[in-house]
Amino acid sequence: MTVTIRKRKLKEGRYALYLDLYAHQNQWQENLKLYLENEKGNPAKKQMNKQTYAIAERIQTERLYQLQNDIFGFKKPEKTYRTFNEYFLDLVAERERTGVNLVSWECVYKHLNKFNSSILFTDLTVRYLEEFKSKLLNNLKPNSASSYFNILKGSIHEAYRRGLIKDNPAARVKCIKEVDTNREYLTKEEVDSLIATDCRYNVLKRAFLFSCLTGLRWSDVHNLKWKDVRTDNGAYHIVYTQRKTKNSEVLPIAANAVKLMGNIGDNNERVFVGLRYSSYFNTALFTWVANAGIKKHITFHCARHTNAILLLNNGVDIYTVSKMLGHRELKTTSVYAKVMNKTKIEAVEKLPNFSL
Repeated sequence: MTVTIRKRKLKEGRYALYLDLYAHQNQWQENLKLYLENEKGNPAKKQMNKQTYAIAERIQTERLYQLQNDIFGFKKPEKTYRTFNEYFLDLVAERERTGVNLVSWECVYKHLNKFNSSILFTDLTVRYLEEFKSKLLNNLKPNSASSYFNILKGSIHEAYRRGLIKDNPAARVKCIKEVDTNREYLTKEEVDSLIATDCRYNVLKRAFLFSCLTGLRWSDVHNLKWKDVRTDNGAYHIVYTQRKTKNSEVLPIAANAVKLMGNIGDNNERVFVGLRYSSYFNTALFTWVANAGIKKHITFHCARHTNAILLLNNGVDIYTVSKMLGHRELKTTSVYAKVMNKTKIEAVEKLPNFSL
């Protein structure tokens, strides 16, 4: 088997680079879409051509590596990629179709390109992954770095399953350990204060309070349509698919939450018409919270945390809360049990009195 670089002359002294490949008594050609410029009397172009040719040589090594994998009985991949970046971009495109964790995958892709815009599969070593891990930890908060690094490891596991690599370095690199974070939430008294305080955008106020009473994420509130709202013997519930997990859910909703939805519209009309993600709405939320006398840093997602804490503080068991929030695992819900102030206060009040 052989893999050789060939130059094809173009106009004005430029050259296009190709690979001539030979294996299994077959010969074929691959256009690298790399070009050498006319460097006569131009040192800058000479240096650029040197770098371009070095990339071609790396791809040549990669192709020979892939052919050897095939010769020695390793699974032949259904599709070949010039770089790992191209492969990862394909995985991002898959998330675009499903919507699952898309934003995080896009962020990881940006970090990959910033770290190295043309990563070959042969570059994927334990050392490379450790360096990328360090880069994430230096630029992101620990939990974000952990989430992004897990996505990268998952993509490499998938590359191994698809036969794109014969060795899986991700299996030998430890994940980034997550740290406990403070999940901000509102007390019942603070929710009452928000109800009594005007908000610049009424739809934002209704949607946020609706999330406090249902535990729905912003994406699910934003995309909620009237066809998703059902009634059964006078009881309201929502039938929807979580945007994040793609799990189908049936969620009963309280009478107060029903009032916040407003007048019933057409089936395909969104319940909270006009609700959108923008800096104006974020600013309005922060202003609304501040005007209510609340000094916490509250985002829309804090409404989901608030729902979990309100349920737990009012005697709902953690298993039921987990189901209502649509968590796949009970351990995800157990985080809220750590911040149940009401339970902690009740425990402190049971301490004996001392004459101090």
